Amino acid sequence: MRPAAPRSMKPVRIGYGLNMAAFLFAGLLTGERLCFLLFFIQLLLALFCIGLLLFTFSTFTFVQSLSRPQAEKGESVGLHIEIHNEKPYPFTRMKLHIRALSRADDQVLSFCLAPLDHIFFDLPIPCRWRGEAAVGMQAVELEDMFGLIHIRLPLSLLSYYRMRPLIILPHADTLTLSTGGQAGRQQESGSLSHRSDAGRDPYGLRAYQPGDTERQIHWKASAAHRTLYTRQFEREARPQCLILLDDRPQGTGEAGSIAADLLCSAAATLCRWALSHESSVRLCAGSLGIPAAEGDSLEHFPSLQRWLALLPFEGGGEAPQRLMQELAQGRADRRMVYLICGDALPLLSALSEARQRGAQVTCIRVAGEAGDPLPALPDGIPDILLEPGCDIGARLGEGL
Repeated sequence: MRPAAPRSMKPVRIGYGLNMAAFLFAGLLTGERLCFLLFFIQLLLALFCIGLLLFTFSTFTFVQSLSRPQAEKGESVGLHIEIHNEKPYPFTRMKLHIRALSRADDQVLSFCLAPLDHIFFDLPIPCRWRGEAAVGMQAVELEDMFGLIHIRLPLSLLSYYRMRPLIILPHADTLTLSTGGQAGRQQESGSLSHRSDAGRDPYGLRAYQPGDTERQIHWKASAAHRTLYTRQFEREARPQCLILLDDRPQGTGEAGSIAADLLCSAAATLCRWALSHESSVRLCAGSLGIPAAEGDSLEHFPSLQRWLALLPFEGGGEAPQRLMQELAQGRADRRMVYLICGDALPLLSALSEARQRGAQVTCIRVAGEAGDPLPALPDGIPDILLEPGCDIGARLGEGL
């Protein structure tokens, strides 16, 4: 990489423009052909420089790639950029505007490039919050070799140009709970044993049904009764964990991205904790058009994590209708229910009804701006407040 720090050419452009104006004004006053000739020579030179810069912009060759298309929040990915000058004239005072995830990480690369030469840059792109984004070159600034013309053009004007897509997964913190906490009690008392055909301890026989495996058939009983019987097995039921995520916009710009990342990181932390404790997880967003995600082992955590990364947070309305349906349809009965939201007030009645049906409800909310505290929830519903920069795992562990 060979960056350059060219001096400002603004005085040259101002002087050139004033000189053109002087020749034009003198020609109009005196009628001398020489004044008009000098004016049109300067004008043609300026037009030539503009055309040359536009040609350079539309035909310059580059290579742009990411070290990997997916990362986790807190990591960095590498952005590799190569600029090749295949023209017989130099690229003078060229600038590339690089867009990262945060405005604080945006960069401007300045350089000069000789004919038939190339230059490359390897830039780290910090992944500050989860989501799907496009990073890379956003605009280019060009100046001609005389310093007369300066233009800045967005690369989106090139029909073939695309920025590099990047998916950032939410980070799952380590969550440690005491066995005396609410979640610990649910894990102990919520193991409702139920009958299944996929366990190790047989508890009885039943008539053969299509789909039963050969291993399940009880051959002695089948021979004695001259009909097929299969063993029934008993296993421990896994506690059901229902995570409801309010996907209404939590703000605009970077503030909204940070709030959404906070909600998704809390959900990812709960998902990994529940799956590691042999609980099944159902993850549901508030928008009706987004299908729910489910998992019952740590093998399913990457798919749940990706689901959280791609959640758009574009839900509308005063109350998330999908979450209302999940709570009203009995999915929350006798389960651990975690509502992760910015504003829980539209769902309070549904949460209270779910509690009456035996659900253990916990509300996890993003703290409001300074001077704008969140309203208190009714007694009996644990309330955990999160703010940007907090240790999510420790905060959840204290509140659950």
